[in-house]
Amino acid sequence: MSETSSDPSDFHGRRLADLLAARGLGRDEPLWALRLTLDPRDRCPEHPSLESLVAHGHDRAYSRMQEGTRLGSGRAILVFAGEPGGRARFRGFRRYLARRPGVAPGDLVYDYDVHDLFHAFIARSRRPVFYDALDLAGLDDQIDRLVVDWPRPAMIALRPADHSGLTVAAFAT
Repeated sequence: MSETSSDPSDFHGRRLADLLAARGLGRDEPLWALRLTLDPRDRCPEHPSLESLVAHGHDRAYSRMQEGTRLGSGRAILVFAGEPGGRARFRGFRRYLARRPGVAPGDLVYDYDVHDLFHAFIARSRRPVFYDALDLAGLDDQIDRLVVDWPRPAMIALRPADHSGLTVAAFAT
């Protein structure tokens, strides 16, 4: 493999950070990785699983609803949908901007397709924090293709993207 390659298949078994560096990402700021899962308390007939959220494209809205300020504000975050076996599939690269606690964006409040998620989240959350999410360039070609092994314990959903346990596991075509 050429050290200048940015073809993800060349990075199988290597650290995610190596792929990001080859793409010129992470030089100017630290990158973060988020493993998104569906809280069992948020499941409903319309969204019974994370797979359902992803299939309908509602995982983006769901990632913007967080308990507390764990995403910080202004961070560049690679979002992955959790999969069985400790893996996670890439869903987007975004900058998350926190709103004041409890202030929900209108696009979430008035979107009938995600209203059930929104209301379930509000009902269970002690410190609801909502985020605006801006898409970032550099990995668009890897959405739904790039799969990583997520380090244990998987319940730690936010990791630095250069974590040694985040390794490139597979690519869908």
